[in-house]
Amino acid sequence: MALAETAEQEQAERLWALRDLPPFPWIATKVLQLFASRDDDVEIRRLIELIRADASFSSELLRRANSPLYGLRSRISSLQHAVVILGLDNVKTLSMTIGMAAYLRAALKLAVLRRCWRHSLTCAVLAEYLAPWCGIPPDQAYTAGLLHDMGRLALLVKYPQAYADLLSVVLENEFQLIRSERDLFDVDHCEAGAYLAKVWGFPEDLAQAVARHHDPPEEGKFGLSRLIHVSCRLADALGFEVAEPAAPEEASAILAELPKRALCLLQTDLNTLKEELTKKVNALE
Repeated sequence: MALAETAEQEQAERLWALRDLPPFPWIATKVLQLFASRDDDVEIRRLIELIRADASFSSELLRRANSPLYGLRSRISSLQHAVVILGLDNVKTLSMTIGMAAYLRAALKLAVLRRCWRHSLTCAVLAEYLAPWCGIPPDQAYTAGLLHDMGRLALLVKYPQAYADLLSVVLENEFQLIRSERDLFDVDHCEAGAYLAKVWGFPEDLAQAVARHHDPPEEGKFGLSRLIHVSCRLADALGFEVAEPAAPEEASAILAELPKRALCLLQTDLNTLKEELTKKVNALE
């Protein structure tokens, strides 16, 4: 017991950069809990109650639901209408996106930090797009993609100018971003994300995707963590990187790592895919 307590204390001291962080957005926390439920009636009722409790959040959700992102012919006028027209999964993922955007709002005033948010959004959209070929629920994939860099997003919320300066130096000098994070904060964004996923009570599969999205893929089942690993690299290869990789990868080579049933995606026109991604990310941003 004493050894465990000592280890926890040493970790807490080393992770000084994560002290006194703003809490994870409450609406996002509640939506994550809903993802674990399989009772649609209960989910719809709870989700509408949650969103209604915050007038500004409700207003923002309806604004985005009526944006060109969904290309609807008729106007969505209520939360119930949004669920009927967009579907429960779309409303949940849109709620997660709005919650995270609100969490990052102050930090995103610094233009260089928008690269981090756009990368997360791109990873989310790609994971959602690839999920059906991997046997993974698209809404779960989107959320994992959105939150895979939670450690980085938390650091830039707490230290926006310091992280912006770090990112500028990395971009200008082609330094390794993860090593630069460790040099400045004594922790990189993967370790920070793993710690925060535990503290904030993320579901285990989501916590693993956050912690291991840069780990080399393991043989065996193509699960959520591996999907996020591929989606993150694909986002980089398509030009939505946080910092340019030392050895850029070809998008087609990354797509080839998907399960066999997804091999049809190798015929995807990558320029068209990038254009569609840009449109969607711009709308979500």
